[in-house]
Amino acid sequence: MITKLVSVLICVNLWFGFSLLELKAAELTTSTDVVNLDTILKKMDEADLKISDVSFSFKQEILVTLTQEKSNITGEAIFKKPDLFKIEHSKPEKQIVISDGKKIFFYQKEFNQVMIDDWKSLSDKGNFPKGIFNFSSTISDLKNNYFISLSEKDETEKFYVLLLTLKSQPKDIKIKLWVSKETYLCEKTEMISETVVSTVTISDVKINKDVKNSIFRFKIPKGAQIISSPF
Repeated sequence: MITKLVSVLICVNLWFGFSLLELKAAELTTSTDVVNLDTILKKMDEADLKISDVSFSFKQEILVTLTQEKSNITGEAIFKKPDLFKIEHSKPEKQIVISDGKKIFFYQKEFNQVMIDDWKSLSDKGNFPKGIFNFSSTISDLKNNYFISLSEKDETEKFYVLLLTLKSQPKDIKIKLWVSKETYLCEKTEMISETVVSTVTISDVKINKDVKNSIFRFKIPKGAQIISSPF
């Protein structure tokens, strides 16, 4: 769950053969010890194994670099292993993206429109942005798909900042992850491309609250228009 990261959400996609020689861990000195990249990734993996469900509030800031146009998206998200999630946008407009593990529903309240697709098919095709949390991802997946290094020191000294560069398109997309030194959860991501900078910050994180599966069931509103999936 920790490694579920790349656009908004990253969704939100929020959506994220690295050899040991390629993964040369930069070292970061703290007041108490020296931490290398391998240690950070290992602790992220260990923390992930302890998580069954997580919920949080999020804010996504989007900057179009060519025009300097800025926009913000805020909302809340709930994830439960292995493949249940509910993402609600509260601003600028109300939207819901929800998966019951079999189907995924995209609902736009303003237009009362629902798009329905097969979750596994959509996920396998890579057409769904998995943003902050990407169900099938592991640290090994990140190593396979990205060059990973320690980035600049965090000014607050509360986070490790990791830089991910996509192996297949090293010049196109770069991703930064702010990983808590206390919990080893990723609390902020920044995706940088030639045209857009997208930053997602999460807050009010709640872990292992025994979230019920019923939360991830979507009832199509009365009179809603069902539209075809573009995927």
